[in-house]
Amino acid sequence: MSAVRANNRMMHTIMIVDDNPTNLHILIRILEGTGHRILVAKSGPAAIAIARKQPPDLILLDVQMPDMDGFEVLRLLKADPTLRDVIVVFLSAHGDVTDKVAGLELGASDYITKPFQTEEVMARVSGHLHRRDLERQLRISNELLARELRNAGEMQRTLLPTVMPVDERITFSAYYRTSLQAGGDYYDVIPLGDGKFAVIVADVAGHGAGAAIVMAMIRTMIHAFPGSLDNPEEVLLTLNNHFTYLTRSGLFATAVYAVIDSATRRMRISRAGHPTPLLLRRGACDLQWQTEGTVPLFVEPLTSVPVVTHQLEPGDRLVFYTDGVTDVVNPEGTRFELNKLVKVLCRHLFIGAPEQLAMLVSELEAFAVHYEPSDDVTLLLVALD
Repeated sequence: MSAVRANNRMMHTIMIVDDNPTNLHILIRILEGTGHRILVAKSGPAAIAIARKQPPDLILLDVQMPDMDGFEVLRLLKADPTLRDVIVVFLSAHGDVTDKVAGLELGASDYITKPFQTEEVMARVSGHLHRRDLERQLRISNELLARELRNAGEMQRTLLPTVMPVDERITFSAYYRTSLQAGGDYYDVIPLGDGKFAVIVADVAGHGAGAAIVMAMIRTMIHAFPGSLDNPEEVLLTLNNHFTYLTRSGLFATAVYAVIDSATRRMRISRAGHPTPLLLRRGACDLQWQTEGTVPLFVEPLTSVPVVTHQLEPGDRLVFYTDGVTDVVNPEGTRFELNKLVKVLCRHLFIGAPEQLAMLVSELEAFAVHYEPSDDVTLLLVALD
C-alpha cells in the first residue's frame, strides 16, 4: 500500500467513495486535517479504476450507489490480489443488521452509520490504520527474523559433516532436516585412527536460534576436546560440566556418544537421555538391546555416565536418530512411531546402507504428506561390512 512516514508519523492514502456530493464534502472536511492523502470517487467503477492505479490503505465505501453498489465494489477488491488487503469501512444510512453482517462476511472491516459524527469517523479511521501499521511492522519483523534464521541455518549446516569418513569395513550415511531454518540437532563422525570412529548424535531442546547456538557450542567443544575422544564417559561428563551455566537457562540436550572399532567390531557407548540406537541384524532385524544411560546434559551436575560395551557382527547396522523422527505426524495426527520406523528399516535391510536410508526418508516424507516436521529430524546409519 502507499503508507509513508513524514515527521515521524505514518501518512496513509484514504479513498472516499460516495455518489452524494454532500457526504463527500463532509468526509473530506473531517479528514483533511489529518495529513493523510485523500482520494475521491463518485461511483463504484471509478473507485476500482483509481484503486488499481493508486492503491489506498483504507476505503470509506458507500453501500447504496447506482450501477454498482458497495457490496459489488468490495467483491471486486477482494478478487484483486493487489487490493484484497485494503481496509474497507462501509458507509450506510441504515442500521440494518442484515446489511452489516453481509458486508462483514464479504470482508469489510467496519461500518460507519450516517449522519457522520466527526469523533466517530476519526476514531474508526485512526484505529484501523494504526492496527494496519502494527501488522505491517510485525510482518517486517517476522521477515527479518526469518532471514536471520535462514542465515543461521546456512551457517549451522557448515558445522555438520559434508563428507563422511571412508573405511572399507564400515559405512556411514546421514540425513538431517530442521523444523525451522535453524535447529538444535547435531551429528558427527570423527576418525580416531586405527579404524576407530567416534559417533555423536545430540538433540538440544527447543528450536530456532537458541537451540542452534547451543548446538554450535557442543560441536566446538567436541572438535577442540581437551581429553580423549576415545572415552564416551569422559566426553559426556566434560560437555555437561563445561556448560554448567546452561542449567539456569532451561535448555538441555540429549546425547548419545559411541566409539566403534571397525577392526574388532567392538562398540563402547554412553547415553544422556537420548533414544537407544536401533541394532539391525540379518535374520533377527531389530534386536532388543539396552544401553544404560543418565539424565540429559545441562540438567544437573554429573559424576559418572554408564559405558556399555557391545560386540557387533558382520553385516550389523546401527541407526542413531533423534526423537524428531518418531514425532513426525501425518495429516490425520498419527505419529511415525518407533515400531513403524523399525518395520520400514527391516523391510529394506538387504540393500545398501545409503539406499536403505534413502528409502526411509522417502517413506517419512510420504507419511507426512509435505507437512512441516514439528521437531528437527536426524538419522545416522552405520553399516559394518
